[in-house]
Amino acid sequence: GFFTWALVTGVGVGALMFPPLTAPIAGYLGFGSAGVAAGSMAAGAQSYVANVAAGSVFAKLQAAAMLSPTP
Repeated sequence: GFFTWALVTGVGVGALMFPPLTAPIAGYLGFGSAGVAAGSMAAGAQSYVANVAAGSVFAKLQAAAMLSPTP
């Protein structure tokens, strides 16, 4: 719900400010090279937001995860 979305967004903003940490933190939140992991914090945030806007923190974390070798 809201708290999961707020956590993912808050941690995501911090991760995006430090590019070397973006992909590992994105993976920890549940973003992966194959998409959002079922049951993860990222999945909870996505279900709360529904339609993810291009350029949003969520979209940037997903893009970073897809470009990195995270599971």
